[in-house]
Amino acid sequence: MRKRWQVAAALAVVTVVTGCTVTVGGSASPVPGQSPIAKAFDACTLLDEAQVDALGYETPGRSVKENKERLQPPMCLWNSKDDIEPSAILNVGRATDMDFNEYISGAVKKSEPQPIGGLNWTQYASILPDDCVFYALLDAGSFAYVSVSAGKLDKSCELAKVAIPQVAAHLPGGQEAPPITPSGPAKPEPGGPLLSVDPCTMLKPDQASQLKDISPTGEKDNSSAVPNATFCLWDDTDGDGGQKAFEVWFGPSTPVGEWPGAKGVSPTETVDVGGRKWGLFPNMGGLRVTCGATLAITDTSSVQVVSGFIGDDAKTCDLVKQGLPLVTANLPG
Repeated sequence: MRKRWQVAAALAVVTVVTGCTVTVGGSASPVPGQSPIAKAFDACTLLDEAQVDALGYETPGRSVKENKERLQPPMCLWNSKDDIEPSAILNVGRATDMDFNEYISGAVKKSEPQPIGGLNWTQYASILPDDCVFYALLDAGSFAYVSVSAGKLDKSCELAKVAIPQVAAHLPGGQEAPPITPSGPAKPEPGGPLLSVDPCTMLKPDQASQLKDISPTGEKDNSSAVPNATFCLWDDTDGDGGQKAFEVWFGPSTPVGEWPGAKGVSPTETVDVGGRKWGLFPNMGGLRVTCGATLAITDTSSVQVVSGFIGDDAKTCDLVKQGLPLVTANLPG
């Protein structure tokens, strides 16, 4: 699973160093003769959890503290959810005591101010080619920004403009946030015959024993990578090299072309098993030692079989092909 945090500030690449932390009892108090201690601003409060979820990002966000020496305002970053395409990073920030002209440091203005959410937002060029960043001046020494990096600049700007009115609702002068319209087609609801079947019944112990170097019983689990998916894993028994585990995946809300590693990729071969046509994917997901096969059950549900071999590329798909007739015979319907 890919997971990455990138700091896409408009004009700086920020390195966050975590040091040791010491817990001290009591609460901070102002020193006599000095102003009260100001609480550090948390930029993650510029979006609430419901807004982040509706925009298609994971919670919680990653809060990055202000660093005035580096002209870095407080910021917060969110990664898009695993089932959202394209993957993106949303970065929002707000400075309350920082000169905007010094911060922007001569960056090229790419648009005239646009009224969004009750504030005027202006797009500026970023050092990252796919980063679309808009700024709103709030008052002297105070500004906010919304930035999205989504692989392509036009898509990044599209996503940034959706997020801006949600952020503006948490800023001085901003308007109430409008409802968020989900982008793209609605995800299918789980359905079909796979809902009532255990993936571990796709290989009976005597059938699993026909597959070399595979344990006779499988272990069921839920997927964190594919919504609503379950799978059964029959572990390999020949050590770290050689044969990889044999897996059967059920996707009751996953169309056959939506499996990770097979999405947007055509199968290299079709394997016909009793009239059911499996698509074969050697080097699935770009992994040379992994092979997968997918089969549609309904328009919005499918099955995936995955295995592989380490040490001999010619054997990558051997166990998958051997296992397909056994799995097919046990499929519902």
